[in-house]
Amino acid sequence: MSTSRSRWSLVWAGLLALVLAACGTGGAKIDDPLILVATSVPPDANFIDYTHPSGVFSLRLPPDWIAGDLPDPNGVRVQFTTIEDSQAVTRLSVYVVNTGQPMTAEAFAQAANAYQPPDDVAGYEWAEIERAAQRDGSRRITGVRTYPVLGPRSLNIFLQGDGAFFSALEADVTGIDAATSEQLAAVINTFRINRDADLTIGTVQQAAGVTSYTGVIGFDGYLAWTDSSGTFHLTGQAVNTTSQAIEAVRLSGVLYDNQGRRLAEQSDILPLDVLGPGEAAPFDLRFEGGKPATAVRYELNVAGRQADYALQTYYGPDNFAVANDRAVYNDRGTLVIQGELANTGPRAATAVKIVVTIWDDRGHVVATETVFVARPQLVPQEAVAFEVPFYDLGGPAVTYTLTVLGTAAGG
Repeated sequence: MSTSRSRWSLVWAGLLALVLAACGTGGAKIDDPLILVATSVPPDANFIDYTHPSGVFSLRLPPDWIAGDLPDPNGVRVQFTTIEDSQAVTRLSVYVVNTGQPMTAEAFAQAANAYQPPDDVAGYEWAEIERAAQRDGSRRITGVRTYPVLGPRSLNIFLQGDGAFFSALEADVTGIDAATSEQLAAVINTFRINRDADLTIGTVQQAAGVTSYTGVIGFDGYLAWTDSSGTFHLTGQAVNTTSQAIEAVRLSGVLYDNQGRRLAEQSDILPLDVLGPGEAAPFDLRFEGGKPATAVRYELNVAGRQADYALQTYYGPDNFAVANDRAVYNDRGTLVIQGELANTGPRAATAVKIVVTIWDDRGHVVATETVFVARPQLVPQEAVAFEVPFYDLGGPAVTYTLTVLGTAAGG
């Protein structure tokens, strides 16, 4: 996994001093040091590592800073808050978006111009630091933004292109003291983009029966329900609407109250190792603590990367045949999907799993389960029986879909 370093100009670099020992009139003693090296403590020495759940960026923070995700339809946006004089102050906001194209000078200029702050209602003008001072091609903008509650805030905004990613860091320097300024500078200088993460980002929001969707990974059949044990479920399926196969697709669900506060979050990897163009994979995000009483809406976010590594060993559904599959209820009233499957592909398969999705009459996913077959390997033309039980459903079980996949042995 490759990472890239930010090269912004907000740097307070410690100096490494070399001090020659003074020679007195009697000359230096045999045990006098010839050189004294003054090594300053690194500015982030007591910081902690922070990596965004999507993996797209990381930085180091003072241990008392608080990270909070903000909803954004195009990318990821996180604000970092510190406590100063018993007041919470957001000193840094990070925004990262995947533009889907190499960040050439022209593409970066377009993204940077699109991000320019709006004209401030108070009439303050934004100014750009001379570009020659930003030798890596990034931009630094300074100015004042007026907020309805906070009033005018002085900001330094850093814009950078990295691979296909465009990043914007907004540093709030209003009334900042020297110690906090040094902390903020140190945090910004630890910012790193992971070029291998999060090729695509999609979002769906649901509140009061109104649903909106943005992004290049779609959602379908999503449903919120609580099972008999009190676990709260968000079920549905994610659809790859791009023309490329993607892998390592991670889904996260967040519950909010009516004031937009995050109440709970749960994430999981989709069961299909590779999601081809137009293909869908089911999900079941399970909140074991149940649905908070004040939760009024949820948000689903999904991210993945262009398939490369997983494709080397991926043994997809085209290599398997399913026969005699059926839905039955056992003597305990549990719904079970059972049948036989065979490896009809050209290679031996390991880690063979069955992904079953249960649908209601309105096209909602009311349950999904993934079960590995009992045998560690299936050679070509070998068959095995399977059973996939469902102990809880979010609605009536009307139909089901079934997918079989595995890993090519020796791949």
